[in-house]
Amino acid sequence: DIAEGARAAFSLENFPCFIVSKGNDSWYGFPEHGDQPGFKIGKYNHLGEAVHPDNMNRSMTAADEEALRAAVRQFFPAANGLLLNYSTCLFTNTPDGHFIIDRHPCHEQVLIVSACSGHGFKMSSGIGKHAADMVLAAASTSSSSNEIHKSAAQERDNELALHRISTRREGHGDFLQRAQQMAQMRQAA
Repeated sequence: DIAEGARAAFSLENFPCFIVSKGNDSWYGFPEHGDQPGFKIGKYNHLGEAVHPDNMNRSMTAADEEALRAAVRQFFPAANGLLLNYSTCLFTNTPDGHFIIDRHPCHEQVLIVSACSGHGFKMSSGIGKHAADMVLAAASTSSSSNEIHKSAAQERDNELALHRISTRREGHGDFLQRAQQMAQMRQAA
């Protein structure tokens, strides 16, 4: 709960959606809104758990609450009142925490888009635009050598370099190896 004198500071008009980081920890949240008092705070990779959604523990433990309270005490002390509500939310992660936006290494006509890693929903419109641009660029490059188009494609490629499938990214080597094995098996068949 928020201290009575501080409630206006956490209102929709005064308090932004946020991401705050310290060291290797990051928390996110949004202002008090609607009929639900208090503000939302969550922690990326909360306690570092890997769970299956069908059999995970959805109740809050003291360790769960402390992982959030540590940030509330430090960054939002006026909101360090009673816990009003909690819920468990899940998200997927790539091994290195970055999206994947790239063409399949063996099937150029297949676009792989994994907008996960805990923040994909917030980025979905931008990721969708990049994916659409990639599809449209592939269709137009086969029939056009327009310099403006080439410049835009190069700019997009530079922006997406971090999100390409690469052996330099954690966990991608296994995927690339399996993709090549599958392609070789299809060719042999």
